[in-house]
Amino acid sequence: MKKIIVLLLIVVSSLNVLAQNFVGKHKLQIKKEMKLNHKDFYFAKEVLSKNSFIKFEDYDGYRTYLFVLDDDGYCKYHMLMCDYSLLKNTIDSLNSHYEYKNNLIWYDYISGNQDFVVRIKKEEWYFSIITKKLDVKD
Repeated sequence: MKKIIVLLLIVVSSLNVLAQNFVGKHKLQIKKEMKLNHKDFYFAKEVLSKNSFIKFEDYDGYRTYLFVLDDDGYCKYHMLMCDYSLLKNTIDSLNSHYEYKNNLIWYDYISGNQDFVVRIKKEEWYFSIITKKLDVKD
């Protein structure tokens, strides 16, 4: 019973994270917002190199959040890596918040040139929800 309650809490908090878009935000703003609004995640590390990113993990080990940064510290795209136990509820949430295209791809039309593509990429042990600016070829 405890396991079901914990998984339910993780799913509910995942829905809140999915609804927030960090693309274009500076890493300091991301760190601040994650600390204030996503208390189920903790800051794990920051890597500054050719492929810079900041990493947050949840306390239960079901989710890892990576924010890939440009040279100036702004988020180019972000990915939330999740345990497969969260897949169905994640898809349901994406369907209710965004416009489904096909093949696990959704569009988030905010306004003007600020449109985003959200896609699920399945891996062997986990799946990722990748959010980035909508490109003409998407």
